[in-house]
This record gives sequence, C-alpha cells and structure tokens, in this order.
Amino acid sequence: MTATRLLTVLVLLTIAFGAAARDIQDHPRAEIKVSYNYHHKFLRGSDGVVEKNTPFILLANRNQSKFYCPSTEFKDSLESTPSGRAKSKQMFSAAAAAYAQTRDRSAMDAVVYHSRLYVLKIFDKSVSTTYDQAGMGECGYYDEPFSETEWNIVEDSTKTILDYQCVMATTDYHGRNWTVWFSPEIPMQDGPWKFCSLPGLILEATEPSGQHSFSATGIETSSQTIFPVFNTEYEKMNRIDMLRTERHYKENSNAMFKAATGHELGSGVDAPVTEESRKYDYLETDYH
Repeated sequence: MTATRLLTVLVLLTIAFGAAARDIQDHPRAEIKVSYNYHHKFLRGSDGVVEKNTPFILLANRNQSKFYCPSTEFKDSLESTPSGRAKSKQMFSAAAAAYAQTRDRSAMDAVVYHSRLYVLKIFDKSVSTTYDQAGMGECGYYDEPFSETEWNIVEDSTKTILDYQCVMATTDYHGRNWTVWFSPEIPMQDGPWKFCSLPGLILEATEPSGQHSFSATGIETSSQTIFPVFNTEYEKMNRIDMLRTERHYKENSNAMFKAATGHELGSGVDAPVTEESRKYDYLETDYH
C-alpha cells in the first residue's frame, strides 16, 4: 500500500469512526468526493445504437450524500438567477450558431442537459430522493427507502479497483440484476446512483445487458459544499408514472414536440417501436 493511499484510508477511517461532525444545516460539507463514469447504450432515432459516457460526482459525508452530473448542476445553478439565465442564454445562442454551421452535435455539449438525474441520500432516515426527467419539459422527484435494495454479498469474489481491494455483491433491483464491487477499505456505505448500505464504498456496478454501468474513476477527500438541487421545477411524482411518461415521450418525442411548438425536432428522431427497440430500456424496467 503506497503512503498516499494509506493516508487516504486512515483519513477515511477517522471520518467514519469519530471525526468532528460537519455543519449539516443549510450547507453541509462533503468528506469524500468520488468521480464516476456512467456508460449508457440507447437507441436514438435513425442513428441506431448510441454509446454515451456521462461523468457523475458523489459528494458524501456520514449523514448525507448527493450523486449528480456536474454539467447539470452548473446549468441549473445558472438558471437559478436572472444574471445566470442571461449568461446561459448567450452560451446557448453561441452553441446553436456553431451547430448550424458544422452540424456537429458536440457543439451543443456544454449547453444541453446530458442527464437530469440527482440522487440525494439521508442516512439516518435511510431514505433517498431521486430527481429526474419525466417527459417533454417535465421533471419529477420521489422518495424511496434504502430497504428497496436487498444485497447478497459474495465474500469469496474479490478484485482490485483503483488500488482498493473490493468484494462482490448482487441485487435484483426494479427489474434488473446488478453486480457491484465495494471496498471495505473505504468505510462509507454509499455508491453511485441509488446504491448504498454495503459495508464499504461501491466502486463499480454493472448489469448483464451491458446497457448501463457505473465505474469509479477517482476518489479524494473533500470539504466541498453539498448544495441542494438548484432547479425548483421538479414536481413530486410517482416513480412508475415518471418512467412511463418518459418512455412515452422517448417513443413519440418528435410528434409531441411538433404538437406543442409547431416545429419538428428533425427527421428520424422517432424511430419505429419494435421488439428490438424495446430491449433498450432505462435503469429501472419494472414500469412495463
């Protein structure tokens, strides 16, 4: 074990077993920051199967955590103030002009949402709150107890991730079977997305279709502020209803957009719904 890694583990142990509590009233502070890559395969109209990598951050202390896409939080923070909205509008106009000239989708990367997902966890209440998209221009949130996830730890299955020894665990969760790897060397019972409650930080999560996976790319101690979700347009909804609404929009987005605005998103956006297209689904599939 390197000196740097040993120091990180000792700091994290101190955090977990008696470090002074942070102020968690209005602006709690993180004790650990974990970077994850979310790898996602999906169908996009005439483009066919698309593979996408989206960076996420987990900010956590012993009391609470937030899992979020940093570009989403940046955009939401801009949209939360008049001056920020003006800057956001300027950025979007410049990106749209660049896209019009080049037709290169990457021109819009910095100004569009790559994910609307946030997951906030409160550990003493054993409850997570998930925020996400729910159709055209709609966003919702819902609460969920940690007990929704039941783990099976496979102690004789181990591997090394980012130089940390990890143990395998599995769960059947909302329609998918997940395999995760957690490190008892990092005593934070947290992880990407909604995953938590294992005796160590979850560094990797995969499901057998290969459509979704989370993998840690970096770990550091941190005192970064855990801000609340800046966007106030999320409405309390039912999880299943959110997923059904989002699926309906995904399969009819061009038609719905044209009905609402009189304009089309573009040819080939709404691909025919087939048995093959139905295989590409969301993180949770139990809404069918």
